[in-house]
Amino acid sequence: MTEASSLIPLAAGALVAVLGVLLAYREWRIRRLRMENLGLLQELGDAQRRFKDSSRELRGLFDHSAISVMLFDRFDRTVLYANDLALEMFGVDSMAALTNDVMQRPDAWSGSPYGLADFEAWLEKASRLGMQRFEWKLLNQTGLPVWLDATLVSLPYEGKQTLMFTGVNISVRKIAESTDWLRNRAMLAMTGDRPLAASLDLIVAMYQFTSPNARCAIMILDENTRTLGWGNRPVFAPPFNEALDNLPVRYGAATCGTAASIQGRVVTEDIDKDDRWERYRDAGHAAGVASCWSEPVLGSDGKVLGTFAVYHDNPWTPGEPDIEALTGPLYLASLAIERYQARDRLQRMVAAEKTIREISVTLQTMDPAATARGVRSVLKFLREYLSVDQCLVLQGTQEGSLFEVAHAWPELPCDEDEERLALTRDELEEALSEIREQGYGVIRYDESDDGDELIDLLMPGQNAGSCLIAPIIQSDQVSGLLVFCSREDKHHWQAFDINTVTPVAALLGSALTRQSLLQELTHQALHDRLTGLYNRGKTEDRLTQEIVRSSRYGNTFSLILFDVDHFKLVNDRFGHNAGDDVLVEVASQLSTNVRSADFVGRWGGEEFLVILPETDLDEGGAVAENLRLHIAEQTFPIPGGSVTVSAGVSAFLPGDDLQELVKRADTALYQAKDEGRNQIRVSA
Repeated sequence: MTEASSLIPLAAGALVAVLGVLLAYREWRIRRLRMENLGLLQELGDAQRRFKDSSRELRGLFDHSAISVMLFDRFDRTVLYANDLALEMFGVDSMAALTNDVMQRPDAWSGSPYGLADFEAWLEKASRLGMQRFEWKLLNQTGLPVWLDATLVSLPYEGKQTLMFTGVNISVRKIAESTDWLRNRAMLAMTGDRPLAASLDLIVAMYQFTSPNARCAIMILDENTRTLGWGNRPVFAPPFNEALDNLPVRYGAATCGTAASIQGRVVTEDIDKDDRWERYRDAGHAAGVASCWSEPVLGSDGKVLGTFAVYHDNPWTPGEPDIEALTGPLYLASLAIERYQARDRLQRMVAAEKTIREISVTLQTMDPAATARGVRSVLKFLREYLSVDQCLVLQGTQEGSLFEVAHAWPELPCDEDEERLALTRDELEEALSEIREQGYGVIRYDESDDGDELIDLLMPGQNAGSCLIAPIIQSDQVSGLLVFCSREDKHHWQAFDINTVTPVAALLGSALTRQSLLQELTHQALHDRLTGLYNRGKTEDRLTQEIVRSSRYGNTFSLILFDVDHFKLVNDRFGHNAGDDVLVEVASQLSTNVRSADFVGRWGGEEFLVILPETDLDEGGAVAENLRLHIAEQTFPIPGGSVTVSAGVSAFLPGDDLQELVKRADTALYQAKDEGRNQIRVSA
């Protein structure tokens, strides 16, 4: 019991000691934990201070960088930060405005593929994948495109998960790439068969890519009319295009006409303050044009090929960057126009050569008797080839005082007297003067005069028009004129047209000479040389034809055989020359006093035969008597001046041949002569 009691204090003391140790350890542990907690709190504060410092440094770096930077909340897309360049790029002045006025408004963005929905799709991809890189285009406050090399990365910011957008401006590179692409396309268009306007459209686009607020146009010089016409496809409304088309090259003709005239740069900062725009100002206002800058397009020889004009909707003047940006397009425009003109000259030369060759073959191989038809076919072809309204061939009369229309396409109507157009040398003097100087003539209607007489004669009632006239040469003389008429007084008579027309006129001269020669030979073969009447052979042919026709249709016709009374006595007393004069006069009286359907021929010696179609014997006798009386009343170029004729008349009977018909007329003639001459007899 005593031992047990003595152990209790010892156990209690030991327990107290253990408890003391435990309490001391607990106090030490609490103090240790407090110290660690204070250290952690201090480290946390230091980390927070460092993060805030780094955020301020990062924002400061972004605010002063040349990169557009924005931070978006990863979940609600709220803009947490945007540097000044990003705000300027979107045209706002605060992050709140960027969130509310841009990120929530699709109309504040460009169209697809650079719209708000497209940008949100990139944000979604970056949220999933952690990073995205792409090219982006915006329009700045002035409406010019800004190209960005954009990157989206996932990034913690101020305790939030964000997406950081960075955009590096690559507009200069994109402009260079685009202009290079357009330049290459333009060069390819030049080397191909595409029209000039296609190349000029690409060249204009090169400059407009750097200045999208401008409207550009290239005008091309027409050397023949000294006017400027649109080269690329129209960029303005029709009234403005029409007002400035065919713009004269002279000082004071708007900006482009003046630039081409002085061969130098002309700037109209405000068309309302430039007198050179007085005639074109209303058209400019209608097209929304307020300013114009024009540079001449010069060829390799320094001559003006056209103009390059830059128009703006507000008063404006170019700066050095604008002038520098236009250098390349100006050179390409010059190259394109020269190349096209060279190609066009070559093509037209080939076409002209082919045309001349075809016309030459047509005129040289056709039957001379069909010359009129051949000439009309040539005129029809040339009318289409030259795009004119009228083609004429004027042939000079034998005495050379008149030029009459011999051939025309389309056909010209005759006047009230059934006569075709004829022009005097006085009326053609201006054209003939130009022909003597340069080998051809171009006549244009002049509004400053009361009217050009020649144009009025060739193109009546038009009050406008122009003509190209080339000489037709026969035997080294101007025997005629080849005339081409256009209703347009500003028709472009180009060198190719002239170089085509001139040899064609020579070919026509050759063809007409062949026709004249054939006609002369034919006339000699068919006509009596002395009287000009048809000879015996042609008269027999005509008589045979009339017999065949009357036999076929059951008609009749009459025949008169005339003989000059005492003709041998005329020759013996006054000589053969006087006898020839008598025969010529008798032939003239007979041919001029019968119907156009009647036929008069020399039968032989002093005998003449007259065929009267659709005329019976009694009517034939009356005609013969009238002709006899008419001749008896004439004064002939011989002493005494009196000549008479006798005549025998017969009519066709079924079954007659030529010999029988003529024999009856001859028998009646001899009866008239036997009965005293100067009378007619009708066959039984």
